[in-house]
Amino acid sequence: MTLTLYFILAKQSFKEFTTYRGTSILVALFGFILTLIEVLAGNVYYTLSDTIGGLTYNQYLVMIMGLACVTSTYQFLFVGAHENLANDIISGNLDYTFLKPINSYFYYALRKLDFPSLINLIIYLPVTISLINKFSLNFGQWLILIAFYLVGVLFVFSLNQLVVEVAFFKDNLTALNGVPEYLIDSANRPQGIFPGGLRLILLYLVPVLSLSNGIIYLVMTQDKIQLGIQMFLALTVFTTLLFLGSYLLWQKGIKKYVSTN
Repeated sequence: MTLTLYFILAKQSFKEFTTYRGTSILVALFGFILTLIEVLAGNVYYTLSDTIGGLTYNQYLVMIMGLACVTSTYQFLFVGAHENLANDIISGNLDYTFLKPINSYFYYALRKLDFPSLINLIIYLPVTISLINKFSLNFGQWLILIAFYLVGVLFVFSLNQLVVEVAFFKDNLTALNGVPEYLIDSANRPQGIFPGGLRLILLYLVPVLSLSNGIIYLVMTQDKIQLGIQMFLALTVFTTLLFLGSYLLWQKGIKKYVSTN
């Protein structure tokens, strides 16, 4: 994937966005409403207690908005491709994806941008930064937060990519495509409310809790930052394995691909 080709594909995506702008605005509005519901729900929860799962309301907001930034970035960059990939595999419509010398894995993943998600990201990102600014962070913590954000986006991409690629081998399991979204949404809670064994699994083995909670512990007091760094490391290791696994599975899957032509 060259930069010139990427800009051409981005322009094409933007034209689709402007052509169907009414639908695009509704999609962006719906995504915003879902995030607002999470914020308002938290406001209700915290009328009953000052802390839930060891987090204050401000820390809860950082968790909600930080995860919203990660998922919105993933949706902007990659969801357009993932929405169609399973059907394209099953229908045999990937022929032009395999044009050499372009790497088919990266070409398909980056071929379409979802501009409604960019609208949400433009709203979420400054709000999240303003919330984080309420905590006293040094330059090193900001660098780790940026790295966490980038790894988080790659984690969500790799998880979705791996699940969608199952269509290369089984054409009746497309219902699995919604699993990553459900998994991340279910873990969008303070890690302290989960039972010990389940918490360890979701923090370090399948680190969706690290994705949702890591940013909070990276902005808290020094003793909590260590836990945040552990979450970041667990997320980084698992993301690396997911990404490599999805790439290898793609290479193996395209050998089983059958074109309609």
